[in-house]
Amino acid sequence: MSIILAYDAFTAYISPYLSVSEIAENSAAYTNKEVQVLGTVVNGSSRWAEDSSFLFNLTDGQHTLGVTYVGNLPPSFNEGQQAVVIGNLVSPYNLHASEMLVKCPSKYAGGESSLLADPVFLIAIVLGVAALIYYVVFMLRKKD
Repeated sequence: MSIILAYDAFTAYISPYLSVSEIAENSAAYTNKEVQVLGTVVNGSSRWAEDSSFLFNLTDGQHTLGVTYVGNLPPSFNEGQQAVVIGNLVSPYNLHASEMLVKCPSKYAGGESSLLADPVFLIAIVLGVAALIYYVVFMLRKKD
């Protein structure tokens, strides 16, 4: 019984991100429910409304969802970047969001990095190989 209660509490607290297409294709299941939607902020779609809410569109390349966000904009918010909005779907094409998460562009600038470019990783590899060679040599001498 306690496992069932723990699972129910966990799944209610952690809900997976939905794509804009998942919302658009099954909006009846999500209308008037809290959802977390992942998408890209459409370039040229953001503006402040008279009531101080922030309006923008979110897309996944196939469908578009209008977002009305109430709160402070994250400092790294930019059009054209991925964002997660959390809020209530009030209609098939509009979400009232109370939370927004965006990636920090400076963390992801410069493309992909390689572990082989990390000197600490390289030192660890060299030390690991040296330890392996020492162990093998020591074990071979011990057999003689």
